[in-house]
Amino acid sequence: MSLRGFSIQQRLPLLICILLLGVMITFGIIAYSSARKSALETSRERLHSLSDQLSGMLSQSAQAMILANKSTGNEKAVKDYLNLLSVQPESADKAMQGLLRDSSTVMIELMDKDFRPLVRAAKNNLDKNFHFDSVFINRVRMDTGRISKLFKVGDTIFYAINTSIIDKDQVTGYLLRWRIVRNTPGTVERLTRLIGTQAQIYFGNSDNSVWTDMSKPIVPPFIVDISDPKKLYEYQYGKKSGVYEAVAKPIANTPWQVMVEFSEKTMLETAHRFLSRVIIIGVLILLISIFIAWSMSRNITKPLNNLTTAAASIAHGNYTTQVHLDRRDEVGKLARAFNAMSAQINKAKQSLEQKVNETREMNERLRELSAHQQNIREEERKHIAREMHDELGQFLTGLKMDLNWLKKKMPAGTNTAHLQEKLAEMNTVVDEAVLFVRKLAAELRPSILDDLGLIAALEWHSQEFTRRFNIPVEFRSQVKDLPAPPAIATGLFRMYQESLTNVARHAAAKKVSANLLVSNTEIHLTVQDDGKGFDLEGTGERKTLGLLGMKERAIMIGGKLDIISKPGEGTLILINVPLKEVVAQVSIT
Repeated sequence: MSLRGFSIQQRLPLLICILLLGVMITFGIIAYSSARKSALETSRERLHSLSDQLSGMLSQSAQAMILANKSTGNEKAVKDYLNLLSVQPESADKAMQGLLRDSSTVMIELMDKDFRPLVRAAKNNLDKNFHFDSVFINRVRMDTGRISKLFKVGDTIFYAINTSIIDKDQVTGYLLRWRIVRNTPGTVERLTRLIGTQAQIYFGNSDNSVWTDMSKPIVPPFIVDISDPKKLYEYQYGKKSGVYEAVAKPIANTPWQVMVEFSEKTMLETAHRFLSRVIIIGVLILLISIFIAWSMSRNITKPLNNLTTAAASIAHGNYTTQVHLDRRDEVGKLARAFNAMSAQINKAKQSLEQKVNETREMNERLRELSAHQQNIREEERKHIAREMHDELGQFLTGLKMDLNWLKKKMPAGTNTAHLQEKLAEMNTVVDEAVLFVRKLAAELRPSILDDLGLIAALEWHSQEFTRRFNIPVEFRSQVKDLPAPPAIATGLFRMYQESLTNVARHAAAKKVSANLLVSNTEIHLTVQDDGKGFDLEGTGERKTLGLLGMKERAIMIGGKLDIISKPGEGTLILINVPLKEVVAQVSIT
């Protein structure tokens, strides 16, 4: 989970709640584990205790049934009938009817000492298909004085109680009582009071041959081993039935065993209730903690938001912003430090603005002075060029005319040959002087710039550069004529002249391409060479006074000069000059 997209006001309560939730979950797991362990241990102890109590109760009940049999067998009417002192069985039958009042007893038999039945008393609802004689002969006959094993007949479980009748230290007969295993309302009520409604009780023979839940026969999920009465059985009836635990104990005076079963769900009911309460309490604590954490975070973040707003205000240029917080904690200290910083920044800003204004004014004055000097220089060059071209040119032209006149007036003859030669040399010197004056005048101020305009001057200088340095210059112009103001025309020409001069001095280029374009509001002049270029971020540009002069000249005429260059990739000079007032007069080819 990423928290970068959350504010501090959201992040603080979230982190607090996460920590609290982690503590609560950890505590809940530990507490639930302890409660679960305690509940299982308590339930297992209760299983052993209940099984012991049931075993003891059933043992006492078995002993009581045996004593009841013996008591009935010791009655005088029963003994007299067995000793043939009475030939009428009604008296013996009447004595046995007392045992039939028991709801679980289904039949009582009086037998002689050879196990021949003499008197049989049975209830009317007894199953006629059940052969008691065969069961007695095969299983019960020798088991006198105690309760027999359980017998299954269909869905019915029976067992027998066989006691011997002794008269004068001799066995004179046997009294056999058959009982059925079933739940009665009284039995259910007593067991419920003893073990509760969540437990299940099973009875079975010690050899695991027959098991019952006191209502029908069952098949246990495991083989019970009563040799270890402390053993705990854990099992499942199916994958989705859950886990069950049980304890089995033998029942004294019987061949039976009793098993008490608890489901793990029942055993953990207390732990689950505890967990539910912990969850409810935890949710309430968490909700209260969220509210408290949100209130705390709002109390913390509100002044921080004020500080953030003030910082943003300073970032947008409002250096007089102050934060008013009457707090003595860290946030209050931060606010006071912020106010002090804001005051210092405002003071520094005012001082810096003053210095910037002074520097700007100084630069403007220097630029105005430089422009004035440039204009004076241009005017002086223009004046000198015109004086040299006109005055000195006239002098030299007059001198040449005088030399030609002298040459014509010189008489022919051998004596004047050396004079004729000297006059020819002087004429040649005068011609060279005239060419030099014209060249010097053109370099000082090309008259073509004033006479024919900027486009013609740029074309002429491109041709002169090609002729002098043998570096081809391809000049192309979008317009035939550009009636620019003299200052702009002079500035563009001088920057173009300086650009070609730098190419000749430093670029080692083989070709130069120049273009002049006119847009709606600007003149664009580009000069590009294929030379060696240079590193703009190095010291080359800072040390090149020519480039700095070009940039200053572009600024003086309201334009901008950009240089694009890389070592080995040549140099591109971009000159942009606004020219709104003459755009309408431009003739575009």
